[in-house]
Amino acid sequence: MADPISESGINFVSDNCFRIEKSKAYTDLGKGVKSIDFVRVKDNYLLFVEAKTAFPNPYNPDLENLERSHSEINEVRDKFIHSLSLFSSIYVGVSENAFTDIIIMPKKVSLMFILVIKTHKPNWCRRVKTALIDALPSYLKLIWKPTIYVINQATAVKRDLVKS
Repeated sequence: MADPISESGINFVSDNCFRIEKSKAYTDLGKGVKSIDFVRVKDNYLLFVEAKTAFPNPYNPDLENLERSHSEINEVRDKFIHSLSLFSSIYVGVSENAFTDIIIMPKKVSLMFILVIKTHKPNWCRRVKTALIDALPSYLKLIWKPTIYVINQATAVKRDLVKS
């Protein structure tokens, strides 16, 4: 088994992964394009994973907190959308093939966007998930039909995404 991917103080399982954020295809793009941490194929799922150490409390009604929360949601949304576009462009050959021979793609996959917030409370994760779903453009939800998860590290361990 490969060394874990360490992001935001979390050690992720790294089998069948593409470190999109570290790829030449991404780093050559420069400013204006955002990236999640990595893409992983698990069974018939294509997981786009972003890890955060912290995130604003979605139950705090303070205006500054709400603005920060909205900004963070938009940042994560953009990372998912940009990464999906970049991954797809590499896969179909528009961008330089940056895949290693480690990643093995099944013929058909279901798409998952996963935000792991290290110590977030589960009920906070649910509210962030709702905000993230609402922030995604309708065209993306119709075309790609992604499943969205916002989970904490403990839940990520239970789902075999993180090394315990």
